Amino acid sequence: MFTHQQHLEHLLQPDDYTSPAQYQRELQRLFYPAWHPLCTIHDLAQPGDFLTFDLLETPILLRNFGGQLRAFLNVCPHRHSRLTDEVRGRSAALRCQYHGWEFNHEGRTGKIPDAKAFRPWDRANSCLRRFRLETCGEVVFVNLSEEGPSLREWLGPLWERWHSSFGGAYRYATTWEADFACNWKVVLENSLESYHIPMVHPQTFKDMPPEEVAWHELERTFTTFKTIIPNDWVNRRQAHIVRLLGEQPTWEYWHYNRHPHLTVSTLDVNRLVMCVFPTGPTTCRYRSILFTLRGKKSGPLAWAAYRLLRPIVVYVAKKVFAEDGRLYPAVQRGLEASPHRGVIGTREERIYYFQRFVWEHTRDTRDISPTVTDGDHAA
Repeated sequence: MFTHQQHLEHLLQPDDYTSPAQYQRELQRLFYPAWHPLCTIHDLAQPGDFLTFDLLETPILLRNFGGQLRAFLNVCPHRHSRLTDEVRGRSAALRCQYHGWEFNHEGRTGKIPDAKAFRPWDRANSCLRRFRLETCGEVVFVNLSEEGPSLREWLGPLWERWHSSFGGAYRYATTWEADFACNWKVVLENSLESYHIPMVHPQTFKDMPPEEVAWHELERTFTTFKTIIPNDWVNRRQAHIVRLLGEQPTWEYWHYNRHPHLTVSTLDVNRLVMCVFPTGPTTCRYRSILFTLRGKKSGPLAWAAYRLLRPIVVYVAKKVFAEDGRLYPAVQRGLEASPHRGVIGTREERIYYFQRFVWEHTRDTRDISPTVTDGDHAA
């Protein structure tokens, strides 16, 4: 069921996972134009709620202004202080922690202590820098570039598959993240293949899915993986809970990657949004936002089923996250010492398409383009 029946070229070399110059090219050409999932609308549910992030070496502040969500650079235009160092909170006004300048929902100044000291007023240089913010379902995305496609345009066909999945029958459960001592591509590439399952996930995923029930969709900006989960005792109990919540089991597992860094996995019982952010040439931060099935039914039986399901799904998702995380530093250390070119098997063909996306966006035009192999319908 895989598109390619022979191994593929490993387009990126070990230096691409350690080089400061490559890291800067990736920031500029891959990440600044991209959309980044940072939180859900539940994190900013009340007027005055705010969150702060360090996103791609850029301090970000998200805030609810009377029901309107806004994203700003977390830097005051007065004397360059961060507006706040709190990770999250709620305040009556957006006020700088240093001198008390206040800003409205458009980033314009409001109350200024001793305002007469700043005559004549330089309005053009007294506004916060604002970033684009959009939502897909209940997930809040931010874009650091002033121009470019909307979130819906950037997601393309994935929008229709996702926008009703983040909310609705699926209720927000939890968010977690971790820092890893590896290049961001190590994390991303691990998520794109099932070859490592028997060694890394012997108690959770257990076995590689047979090729006859594994399907890859290979496009220029995204790839997907689909399989049918085993009809074993655990999954039959899971299917029973799905029915109790008013839904019909599909027995399908999907994994999506929107290049460069956004992945979504879906089962009948959950929707998991994952995004890896580079924090340096050999470090990254991996963030996960989990939704669990709540379904359409009400009543004590459905509520009990949901209350049983939710902690189990959270536990398993975090366990898989930790199992993968233990390997990332070892892969990075190996890359830093490796004399090998690397090789990609047919089960890992999504990695080839990811690497080609990185190659095409970070190499100069004088560099030789990667060879497009037979069956490469996405070229």
